[in-house]
Amino acid sequence: MALPGQLIPKKETAIVDVSAKEGDQALDVEQQVNEYRVYRSGSDETITVDLSYTIENGIEKYTDVARFDWPFFDQSNESDYNQMDVYVHPPKPTEGVIAYGEDEAVGSESVEEEGVVHFNMGHVDSGENGDIRTAFDASLFPNATLTEDKAIRGEILAKKEELDEKQAAYEARKDFFTTISPFIIGALTIYLVILIIYTVRKRNAVQQEVERRFGNAYFVPKEEMSLPATIAYMNARFVNEKTLTAALLDLVRKGYVKHDDEEHFIVMERNTDHKHESLLLSWLFDKIGRNGEFTLKHLKVYTKDKKNHKAYRDDFHKWKQAVLEEIKGNKLKSNEGKLRIVVGISSLLLLPLIILFGIYGLFLSLAIMIVFFGTFFSFACLYSPRAVKGERIYKQWKSFQAKYPSLKEQEWEELQDDEQKRAFIYSLGTNNKHVNKASDKMMKGTPQFNSGTQTDFVMFMVIAAAINHDFKEAHTTAAAAYSSSGGTPGGGAGVGGGGGGSGAF
Repeated sequence: MALPGQLIPKKETAIVDVSAKEGDQALDVEQQVNEYRVYRSGSDETITVDLSYTIENGIEKYTDVARFDWPFFDQSNESDYNQMDVYVHPPKPTEGVIAYGEDEAVGSESVEEEGVVHFNMGHVDSGENGDIRTAFDASLFPNATLTEDKAIRGEILAKKEELDEKQAAYEARKDFFTTISPFIIGALTIYLVILIIYTVRKRNAVQQEVERRFGNAYFVPKEEMSLPATIAYMNARFVNEKTLTAALLDLVRKGYVKHDDEEHFIVMERNTDHKHESLLLSWLFDKIGRNGEFTLKHLKVYTKDKKNHKAYRDDFHKWKQAVLEEIKGNKLKSNEGKLRIVVGISSLLLLPLIILFGIYGLFLSLAIMIVFFGTFFSFACLYSPRAVKGERIYKQWKSFQAKYPSLKEQEWEELQDDEQKRAFIYSLGTNNKHVNKASDKMMKGTPQFNSGTQTDFVMFMVIAAAINHDFKEAHTTAAAAYSSSGGTPGGGAGVGGGGGGSGAF
């Protein structure tokens, strides 16, 4: 396999005699400009390869010192270094060596015996910069060409002192945030616990109030909102073609619409209780149908024409919004605006701490703070508990959903005709499979007399099956065609610039 990498020389320098070995085994090296490939047998595995090369003209000589600065890796590096050690050996033992590092090499330097400088950088991630800077007495390099006729030891020492001060300040701030982070996390934990206790107590208080004031509900809950709005509320405000079917059936139940047979409907009354009912009458009986009459044939003809698809989606959206407006108008949710604002501001105040913990490498504290931020921000955006009325409606219809599948035929027959229809319409609109099975069971078990309410109810269920199928087909056709036509349904910088870094090596 080939191990690719780069060795990029600084300006006016050269890298020569590149070799590689694994243990005592020399490896083949292929060069293309600054690109190198080290070849060895084997597949994916972790290996240790020693690279050796000579840097020509790497020394910058001044009147007092000779400087060796080099970036052994930079942002172009694509691989991690598990352990990065750099040793700089002077030509002969010396004293008065100046050394410091920048970026990933900062604080890693130490001057050992005989003036050898060791940069112990440990693990280095890919894409990081790391520059080393060293200066030795100029007399150690008698044959080197003078770069510039001036003394720079003072300048180098001043730069080193400046970096040391910055590093000391960084370490002091890191120690400060390391010290206070447990207290911040502890305070936020207490804050979160208080918030949880408050929300649990509020929910329990609402549930107890519902129990105290209303006790056991009727099997089929009383009508406090229209059935389409109730269905949407119980379905997390999700409105689809089944809700539309339920809405038309509800108009039939309430007497606003009359059905002559399972495919023919006539408007009997336009003075409805809710805005969405008026919109539905206008849409189905005037725009899709004609002169206050609506048939499933009208629906098929209307949706067959591609020019009507956008209008169909727009009208459905208007009707859907009107249904949701009814839910909003009933104030089924508690107004927790002040609490949400307070918690939202609290979450935003965590952002500076998240940034600071990241800057100073406090990654455990950073992760915990991100969790707190996500929790508080989500709470501020989403917390909207049910009010007493909302809890009552939710609980009663949930109770109905639980009891309906086990309802006996005799108990069903004891229900009033309007209760049976509301139960059936609700089960159809919510699309709960257990509730739907119960409705099918009731339909099969209902005696089909030649007259009376039972015959009317059986016809009601037959109509439901027909219009639900056609509304679903119309929805699919309009959505697919409208969507297809475009509509919308529901090199690194080393020391002094000029290279010097490694990529992969």
